[in-house]
Amino acid sequence: MTYSKCRLNANASTLQATIMTRHCIIIILFFLPLNSVSGQTKTTSCDCPKTQYAGTKADTSFHLSNGKTIVLCGYKNVDNKPTTFSEFILAVCGQDTIIDFWGAILTCRLKVNKDTLLVEQLQDLPTGKNFKFQETIWTTEKIYFSRQKLVRKLIVDREIRKYSQDEIQSVLRAYKIAKTGLDRDKMELANKLFIATISGDKKARQYFKEFKTKFGILDGVFSEEYRNLTTMLKIWDRTE
Repeated sequence: MTYSKCRLNANASTLQATIMTRHCIIIILFFLPLNSVSGQTKTTSCDCPKTQYAGTKADTSFHLSNGKTIVLCGYKNVDNKPTTFSEFILAVCGQDTIIDFWGAILTCRLKVNKDTLLVEQLQDLPTGKNFKFQETIWTTEKIYFSRQKLVRKLIVDREIRKYSQDEIQSVLRAYKIAKTGLDRDKMELANKLFIATISGDKKARQYFKEFKTKFGILDGVFSEEYRNLTTMLKIWDRTE
C-alpha cells in the first residue's frame, strides 16, 4: 500500500513536470517572434517626392549610420563598374522636398562613409600621359546631418594632375596654330587649356577665355561643353 502511494506520487510529479515543461515551451514560442523582430536591423525604404526631374520610384537607397536614409531616383548606369548615376535627384526619406537635382551632363558615383553620403562627380579630362583623356574625380560633395539639419559640403579635388611647363607650352602652341572652325579636336584643345589654366598658367587662362569666339560661334553640344568647363573653372577659383 505504501509502495502504491509512492508510485502514485511519482506519476503525479512526472505529470506536473510535463505540464510545466509544456507551459514553458508555449511561453518561449510566444515571445520568440517578438524578440526576433526587435533584434532585427530595420531597413527603411521609401520613394522620392514628385518632381519634374525624375520619377518617384527609388532606384537606390543609401542608409547612413545615424539612421537616416537618402534615396535616389533617376538614371543608373549598371554597365560602369562601380555603378554611376546621371540625371537624378536625391531626397531624405520621409521628406516632401528634394536635396537637389544632378543633370544629364553629369556622371556621378555615390557611396556611404558611415554617417555621410559622398557624391563624386566624374569628368573625362586630358590628364593622362600624352594628354590622354581619363575619368577623373572632379568634385566630391559630402552630404550629412548636424543636429538633424542637412549639411552639404563641396570639395574640389585639387590633387588633379597638373601640366608641366613643357606640356603647357605644347598646348599654347597648338592653340596659336589652330585654324578657324569648330570640331572635336578644338574642344579637346579647350579641355587642355582648362588643365593648363588650373596648372597656374596665365596665358592659358587668357586663351581659354578667348576660345569662345576664336574658332566660330559655339552652339549645341560644343557650347554646353565649354560652358561646363567655364563653370568648373569658377568653382576652382572660388575654392582656392
